[in-house]
Amino acid sequence: MAVLARRGLAHGDLSAYNVLAQGHRVVIIDLPQVLDIVGNQNGVDFLLRDCRNVCHWFVSRGFDVDGEELLAELLAQAW
Repeated sequence: MAVLARRGLAHGDLSAYNVLAQGHRVVIIDLPQVLDIVGNQNGVDFLLRDCRNVCHWFVSRGFDVDGEELLAELLAQAW
């Protein structure tokens, strides 16, 4: 997510099921709906949805993460 954010992009429909991990390698799949978070008037809303979706998965497994905090971190990297 940070790599995309640094390029001003958001997945747009990210969930934990679109994130593949093996060892230290992480790959995000299903990218046809990637969008510009600056150029799209709803870009930040889509990025927030991505953050909430991914964090929800981790929270359901006992991790202490917050979608809004993740959004703030990603936006700081985007600008």
